[in-house]
Amino acid sequence: MFIPRIYGKAELALLYQPLSKPETAWKTLYRWINRCPMLVEELKAMNYNPKRRTFLKPEVEAIVKHLGTP
Repeated sequence: MFIPRIYGKAELALLYQPLSKPETAWKTLYRWINRCPMLVEELKAMNYNPKRRTFLKPEVEAIVKHLGTP
């Protein structure tokens, strides 16, 4: 069962791509996020900082809302 909380970016990406290497999983998740304009806008509205190494709980909830549960 998936529980929204603060996740490291690679940690969350690996939940979506468990058989990938962390860097590959993160690049794939990043690509999925950028291909979903509604998600990108929602993250911008939350003042998402792409340089931060984690996703905050509201950001994780938005990602799950748009990309589905990992």
